Amino acid sequence: SGVECGQYLALDLGGTNFRVCLVTLSGKREPPIVEQRTHAIPVEKMRGTGAELFDYLAANIYEFLQLRNLLDREFKLGFTYSFPCEQAGLNTSFHVRWTKGFSASGVVGRNVADLLQKSIDKTGAKVKCVAVVNDTVGTLAACSLEDKRCAVGLIVGTGSNAAYLEDIDKVELITARKISGDLNEEEVAHATSVVINMEWGAFGDYGELDYYRTEYDETLDKESIIPGKQKFEKMCSGMYLGEIVRLVLVDLIDKGLLFQGQIPERLRNKDSFHTKYITETERDPPHLLYSTSYVLTEDLLVPTVTPQDSRIVRYVCEVVASRAAHLTGAGIAAVLEHIKRPEVSIGIDGSLYKLHPRFRERMTDILDKLLPPSIRFRLRLSEDGSGKGAAAIAAVFSG
Repeated sequence: SGVECGQYLALDLGGTNFRVCLVTLSGKREPPIVEQRTHAIPVEKMRGTGAELFDYLAANIYEFLQLRNLLDREFKLGFTYSFPCEQAGLNTSFHVRWTKGFSASGVVGRNVADLLQKSIDKTGAKVKCVAVVNDTVGTLAACSLEDKRCAVGLIVGTGSNAAYLEDIDKVELITARKISGDLNEEEVAHATSVVINMEWGAFGDYGELDYYRTEYDETLDKESIIPGKQKFEKMCSGMYLGEIVRLVLVDLIDKGLLFQGQIPERLRNKDSFHTKYITETERDPPHLLYSTSYVLTEDLLVPTVTPQDSRIVRYVCEVVASRAAHLTGAGIAAVLEHIKRPEVSIGIDGSLYKLHPRFRERMTDILDKLLPPSIRFRLRLSEDGSGKGAAAIAAVFSG
């Protein structure tokens, strides 16, 4: 609501990096003050055992507090956990499946709050995990601290997902749980809406996107660690866009249309064309492709690059990124059509949205085309939104 106050911890696990945050809430609808440290997750932790992964997270929480001489204080923690879960309560969230390159064992079907708490307790830190939220939910909550019209949270980063506010009477699961007595009436006595985590990355898993998918999407999907899953996410998230571009470039080389038909050794390797290269090439003006040329010659070690080669690569990057922005915008348009609010703000976080020079512009263009004039929208960058939102939700629970 914006009146939450105090200091809370947030742990944001969303992709190949995670953040530990100390969030200070003023209670005056002002932006929270955030101190944070960001860490990369070693591949062996992503794909080892769940115990090793959560122990690694807990050790970094302990170190964060130790560096600030805060080990003697007690903290409530909000845990942003950006993987599909079955939420049974604010701090009861059962892991359903891994995405984004993770495959740690012993986590599926477990309550991730318990797994984290067990690892924290081993360190001796006085920290209690009181809330588990998806990053989209956290972003929505963070945006709501400053903008009461915020009804949608969107992540466009390593992954892609959205959450929105739904009228509670329209949620069949809650109605069914009321009837069966499997719901604490006090929890929803004064609630008029509920946050729905859409997990829209899985849209298309049953063929809904087949008309729009290309041979490159098919190849990427088959070679991923979760073939047949997260098909929408594979078309519009930062984890996959670079690989789509690489597959297109390799095909053009094979057809003799690029690099004189000679494939650079580095481009033979899966995921060698990083999504950040798309952002760098699209920063170039059409007539001065300095960044594109640099990426090709210095990062990918292409021996000979002609101006035509640079133009082709930049065009491929533009097409792949534009499709991602348009798909994301179309998804948001569908949500706004559904909730039918005349004015709505969309809180957005994620590296692809923040760093790509034209992603916001392209999203806005497609929203303008798809939405009726009666729906007015505002795209709000929710910087570090998932961490701030997790802390805000922890504050509500603590209050």
